[in-house]
Amino acid sequence: MRQSSGKLMFVNRDRVFYFGLLGARMKPRRPGGITLYFAAEGDIRLRLAGGAWQSLPCCILPAYCAHQVEIDCDEVFSLLFEPERLTMAEQAWLLEFCASPSAMRTAMARIRAAASGPLSQAWARGGLDTAAFDQLLLGRVLETRRIDPRIERALALFETDLGEAELAADACALQAGLSTSRFLHLFKEETGASFRNMRMWKRARRFLQHAVEDSTLTEVALDLGYPDSSHFSHSIRRTYGLKPRSIREGSRELQVIGAGLRRAS
Repeated sequence: MRQSSGKLMFVNRDRVFYFGLLGARMKPRRPGGITLYFAAEGDIRLRLAGGAWQSLPCCILPAYCAHQVEIDCDEVFSLLFEPERLTMAEQAWLLEFCASPSAMRTAMARIRAAASGPLSQAWARGGLDTAAFDQLLLGRVLETRRIDPRIERALALFETDLGEAELAADACALQAGLSTSRFLHLFKEETGASFRNMRMWKRARRFLQHAVEDSTLTEVALDLGYPDSSHFSHSIRRTYGLKPRSIREGSRELQVIGAGLRRAS
């Protein structure tokens, strides 16, 4: 495991926790998860879809919401929740997370405390599943949503090193025993996102698992199933607002933990 100077990322199928550099000159980003941000010091500045900048102590945004964030300090806390894994009631609860100032301050203190040691310590003691993650950082376990098994199988394919043909909608529909149109309708009904958006997000999300590897970005692009480096770079910039190289450079002192990760030496 690569050691760090306090910067940390935990990632599994359902959640991402990040404490580290935000990245300079960020373009609009569009992650596919419900995303919480607050700065290590001071407020965070937020701009939605090219609108006016606003300063907030904390913000949480729905999945696929185009936005930019800035901070005056060097480091940011961020939590990301995959919405298709949560009931609608839990999604609504998360999106109201910053509504109460007192509850927000309590939650921020809990998250800061978890990042200072308990998060990595819990993982080192034998793992940290999603329920334990929620309890540690939120003080409660979020209720999981049940997904149609046919769509669950398609989502599982997004976690593998498959290329464009294997992850095409018609190929997934065939595996599910559905027509392509019926599959696409059921997919959006079950996940809340289009098949195309979800596929792009899940592939870009898996780039986080390669953040501290020594492999070249061209090798990473091929490993993730992108047809070429151009598609890879475009997808990462659209999702995270930064070039893949900038993300790699900003992750040099990052400790990455979590299920299914390829650990850097």
